[in-house]
This record gives sequence, structure tokens and C-alpha cells, in this order.
Amino acid sequence: MAAVDELKAILTYYGLGTLADVLSARIVDDPTLVENPTVLLSSVRDTTEYKTRFKGNATRRAAGLPELSPFDYVALENSYRDTLRANSLPKGFYDTQDDFANFIGKDISSNELNARVSQGYNAVMQAEPGTKAELKQLYGLSDGDIAAFFIDPTRFNQSDAIKKAQAAQVASEARRQAGFTLDAAGAEALATEGITRGQAQQGFQQIGATQELLGMNLQGETALTQAEQIAGTFGTNQAAAQRIATRRRKRQATFEQGGGFAATQTGTTGLGTVGQ
Repeated sequence: MAAVDELKAILTYYGLGTLADVLSARIVDDPTLVENPTVLLSSVRDTTEYKTRFKGNATRRAAGLPELSPFDYVALENSYRDTLRANSLPKGFYDTQDDFANFIGKDISSNELNARVSQGYNAVMQAEPGTKAELKQLYGLSDGDIAAFFIDPTRFNQSDAIKKAQAAQVASEARRQAGFTLDAAGAEALATEGITRGQAQQGFQQIGATQELLGMNLQGETALTQAEQIAGTFGTNQAAAQRIATRRRKRQATFEQGGGFAATQTGTTGLGTVGQ
């Protein structure tokens, strides 16, 4: 009976406890099998239970990667689990055997998983509320989705996740500094241009300080659109940048000539000049 108990302990460790009855008869005939788990587990490689338990290996084979032994497979799962726990991910976030099978099948090391968590989940979940709000607004993500967004390699690759995090930061600064609402395409376009959060803060501060002035039209002028103000400020469109520079020069000249904002009892209504 001691050999059977040891067999059950081994199978439980490897997640194959349902095979205990199948193998019990073999252990009774040859108790030494429990002394060599590798041989023991090899004898059940063709069972459905084994294939399901170590299904990450099937994905590895299809990708031309070497299979992991049951020992290495479980050790890597434990490493994933330690990595997620160390990063304070709540229980239930990508810590099942199926989740780990996806990681193993795609040859994700525990170090790479840690990088995904550190660069994605921690960077965004600990960010100012505006960034998280933009992730929800731009991509329809809940708090739980935001965590999954950055660590699930079956849905997003790492570069996409980081670009979207950067886009959310840009969009947050646009809203905070200039009152602009960016869509996903607009925010990602700036992120793709390499606009950092700091640059976004500075640029949208500048827009916020001047957009009322630039948005008002002198006779014969057309309004500068939000897209033009953004493109011109961040240098992604030279024509827009030139229009902004020209508009500013006109405004400066107007004020130097004695112009000013014409106000009514309800507030500023336009840009007036002397004699009007």
C-alpha cells in the first residue's frame, strides 16, 4: 500500500491524479516504478489525461520547439505562478493550467512574463487615473481587462500592448491639458511618432494655452481644426505647423496695433481691432 500511496502523491503533483487507478495494478506488480517517475509518466504519454495536462507541448511540437519533460513543465508553471505572485497580480489572473499551457506553447519564459507584467500591468495600473480611463474609453477595457491586456500573449503581442499604453497616456494628456478627446487612431498615431507622455503634456499645455486665440477667426480666415492644432504643434504636418505660425504672427500684430478681445456681458465673443 505504501507504493500505491507514493504513486498517488506523484500523480497528484503532476496533475494526473485521475490515472491513479490505471497505474495501481502496475505498481503492485512492480513497486520500483515509483522510484522512477520519468519511466512511470512515460508509460501514460498516450492517454487523453496526459495530453490534456501537458497540452502546451502539442503547441511546441507544432512550432518546431522541443517538448518539455513533465518535471520541467511543472517547474515552469511554478515559476510563472511565482512571477505573478511577486508582481501582486490578484488570484485568478492567468494562473490556470490552460493559461500556462498558452505561455509554454509560445515559449514564454518566466523572465519574459515578468517583463510583460512590469512594462504593462504595473506601469498602467499604477498610472494616474486618466490613463486608465483612456484605456477604457479607447479600447473598451475593464480593470480586469487592462491587466489581461498586457500579459496575455494569445491576444496581444508585447509591442501592441505597449503602444496602446502610450496612446492612452497621450490621450489622457490631451484631455487634461487641452480638453481634447482623441480617438484610438489619433492617439496611436502620436504614440507611433514617438511622442512620450512628457512631450504630450508639454504639447497639449501649449495648445490649451493658445487654442482659444487660434480658434478665433479674423476676417477672411478659416478656423484651425483640432487635428491641425495637434499636427502643427507636434510637427507631424508641416503645412499645419506653418498655418499655426502664421496665425500667431497675425494675432501678435493685431495686439501690437492695439487690438484686443471684444467682450460682451456674456463673455468674450471675438477678436476686435481698433476702429471696429
